[in-house]
Amino acid sequence: MAAPRKSKPSAWWTPREVAVGHSLRFTLGPLSLVLGHGEDEWALKLESSEESAGNGDNTVLTVSKDLPEEADERFVHAGDSDQVVLSPRLADRPVVIRPRQPVFLLGGQQITLYLSTPVWLRVEVSDPPVLLKEFPVMGLSDTWFGPSTREGELCYAGRTQARHKLAELPQRPHRAITPMTIHNESGKPVPLEKISLPVPMLSLYGADDGSLWTQRVTLTLEEQSDQARVKVDSSLPEVQRKLDRLAGPRFEDGRSGMTRALHLLLGN
Repeated sequence: MAAPRKSKPSAWWTPREVAVGHSLRFTLGPLSLVLGHGEDEWALKLESSEESAGNGDNTVLTVSKDLPEEADERFVHAGDSDQVVLSPRLADRPVVIRPRQPVFLLGGQQITLYLSTPVWLRVEVSDPPVLLKEFPVMGLSDTWFGPSTREGELCYAGRTQARHKLAELPQRPHRAITPMTIHNESGKPVPLEKISLPVPMLSLYGADDGSLWTQRVTLTLEEQSDQARVKVDSSLPEVQRKLDRLAGPRFEDGRSGMTRALHLLLGN
């Protein structure tokens, strides 16, 4: 087998050329992917491991002159283009995030938390692109978020360190970071035990260093009310990086400064 040829340094979602008889091998955090280009078909093989600190910043992309010996799926597609596009997308449901340690926001205070959620991977071939498959880079469990089985929504469950300093963020290119600012205008402490992050309503942005970002979400807890005002910024997050828009929201909510019940945002 010929020695792998490494791609030029660039963001991993940059389009690549994979000629017939060659395979693209891609590692993104806990996910490993092999995409082989055969005669009039593409063969896809996926492997996934548990997310850990050891594979959190692992991104490797190579092209080699061989085809995978085994494949999970094969896609029949005849065409002259050798282009492959691997691109990230945000989750298709809200993600309920539980901080690993208890966090309390005192009355009259505000905090900005940097919350990360695993992305989905979209695999497209040819030009114009044809979608082969879209899937999460890591498994997420389902969870119901709401005060009862009749009120709430089906979400994904996630964990976070709930970091509030940008410099403390680890490099994890398989996760998108959302700055979330919470204003507590009430006169009592609010436990941030569970936070429902509306990622399907957010756009996704990428930086040259491979990091992924969304707009800022602002949550204002009103005094003497069980309601919260939620705002999704229309501007880019202020992260001191050049950002490019990679994908728009999966769902357009169409409401600015929308109000929602606290138990549908913080699980209270």
